[in-house]
Amino acid sequence: MGTMTAANLKEYWSADATSYIPFYPNTFSRERFTQIFWMLHAEIFSAQQSQPRTRLQLITGYLEYINSKLLNYFTPGKEICVDESVVKYKGRVSFITYNPKKPTKWGIRIYTLADSGTGYICGILPYYGSLTTQSLIRPDLPVSTRIPLHLYTTLLNKVPGAQRHHMFTDRYYTSY
Repeated sequence: MGTMTAANLKEYWSADATSYIPFYPNTFSRERFTQIFWMLHAEIFSAQQSQPRTRLQLITGYLEYINSKLLNYFTPGKEICVDESVVKYKGRVSFITYNPKKPTKWGIRIYTLADSGTGYICGILPYYGSLTTQSLIRPDLPVSTRIPLHLYTTLLNKVPGAQRHHMFTDRYYTSY
């Protein structure tokens, strides 16, 4: 839905010949999608439960679950790509990013590992500011180098026998 924008959610299931997209009605019904969409929420910790160390733990569990399932249903080809995406968001969080040169100016930055042939996202790494860099491998390297290494290491750990991939990046991740 991020790559094929429509006026509203109902348009994705439209049977009109000019705006028909077969993927959505073939995957699941509009009613089932809206049911999942409106019931999806982040867990709120109660006072009896263990106190979260950060505000990010409200959504981190959900993102880790999605990240763990991405490679269960798809094995990427030899060519993979690491790039950053911005999910549009104008709420109040400490890690929101602003870039006036991008089409989506305000949002949450997410680093993605994708299959170059199909565009399927195989791994995600949300940007939480300095909290993101603390968990990355190889602290002796620059952050822009550690991000692709972290995503590729995740791929190698989850897919047995994965090796000899060709990784493509843009200028942000390359250095001398």
